[in-house]
Amino acid sequence: MMKKYRIIALIALFAGFTVTAQNKQEQPNVLLIMVDDLNDWVGAFGGNQQAITPNIDALAAKGMVFKNAYCSAPLCNPSRTSILTGYQPSTTGVYGNSEVFREIKGFETTVTLPQYFEENGYETAAAGKIFHNARGGGKEPKEGSDPGSFQQEKVGSAGTVYPSKENRHSHNLNLKENGVKGSFLRSFDWYATDTKDEDNNDFKSAEYCADFISKEHTKPFFVACGIFKPHLPWYAPKKYFDMYNLDDIKLPVVLENDLNDVGRMGNNMAKKGVHKSILDSNNWKQAVRAYLANISFADACVGHLLNALEDSSYADNTIIVLMGDHGWHLGEKQHWSKNVLWERAAKTPLLIVDPRNKNVGVSTKIVSLLDVYPTLVDIANLPKKKDLEGNSLAKLLNNPNATWNYTALTSKAKNIHSLRNNHYRYTIYSDGFEELYNHKIDPNEWINIAKEKSNKTILEQFRKELKNKLK
Repeated sequence: MMKKYRIIALIALFAGFTVTAQNKQEQPNVLLIMVDDLNDWVGAFGGNQQAITPNIDALAAKGMVFKNAYCSAPLCNPSRTSILTGYQPSTTGVYGNSEVFREIKGFETTVTLPQYFEENGYETAAAGKIFHNARGGGKEPKEGSDPGSFQQEKVGSAGTVYPSKENRHSHNLNLKENGVKGSFLRSFDWYATDTKDEDNNDFKSAEYCADFISKEHTKPFFVACGIFKPHLPWYAPKKYFDMYNLDDIKLPVVLENDLNDVGRMGNNMAKKGVHKSILDSNNWKQAVRAYLANISFADACVGHLLNALEDSSYADNTIIVLMGDHGWHLGEKQHWSKNVLWERAAKTPLLIVDPRNKNVGVSTKIVSLLDVYPTLVDIANLPKKKDLEGNSLAKLLNNPNATWNYTALTSKAKNIHSLRNNHYRYTIYSDGFEELYNHKIDPNEWINIAKEKSNKTILEQFRKELKNKLK
């Protein structure tokens, strides 16, 4: 009789382990894909109809596309710090690329997004640029990391193989003569390299994450893949440049003297020397093509990773988030780069695919990349993390037209901020100069209406809201 009870107990115990494993498998996995310096020149986001991005477009068709998503800061380190800690730059004090949030008093033990998932039973892994390496340097920038945020991580060099030195900076841009200095002088370049996809580090990052996903997992996983392109320099395999006929390239629509009403600080932030160099050397189309080519290469790397997920046993239970970290200007407002507070630098793609949620479509609500952390915690059914400063997008994932009255705050420095709602963009600089643009009739932000008396009430509302957000 005792033997019989032991057998029953063993069966029950085994059954218990089976249920536990099954429950772990039912907990959704997460695949986070971050594409560096990606503006909305992606087919599904409509920023440039010439963009060839079949893999991201196919992914977008399976989930929710947030067409009006904005970064917390228009620069790599503060944006990624904000996304991955869940705090605004005004909270951490991280506004530039030199700060390290863990070296700031009060944030030494911050629980980052992947760490929170690890605390709740997840296996974590990453490859490529997820965190920004504030200690980077050298001729070829290194991808970043926050030691301890991931259990497994592959950190390597920047996204693509560099061409030989004799093939670099061969566009007669005369950047020095137009006052361009420092790292931008070294990195502003493009070239079609004679390389295969698999020769390049972005593809290797995608391959690392693909291999991780393809393994058998007893725990749910959180895996993050950072794609460095289309970050400068715009080096990518030649086949991606060949996708775009130079003569057919359409340039951004711009307004002459667009900077006349943006004030002293706005004029100083714009890289007018780069724009003059581009115009003088007749390289505008070449530069636009190079950026598009790098986006298409990034899309191919994303596609390689997504194919691996689709071929795995986890496709039906993996939440996918794809986003940029901020936008990029290609001549709009005579600016080339990011790190300004205009629409082109603040806006970036965000899409979320949850295979358990059959609601797919497009949301035009104003959202922030700061919302990603609380959203993933929410839809993965983890305990709520109450100190996060963003808002869960779960409501919009269920109904893209749901009531949503939040604004997006983008910050460049302690006293330089911009607020975006569904009607206006408001910006204030540290010298007190203000900009106000009516996006319903002026999507290119050509006309600063801050000085019009009829907008006094609107300005007062924005000033009050900004004060509350910065508390």
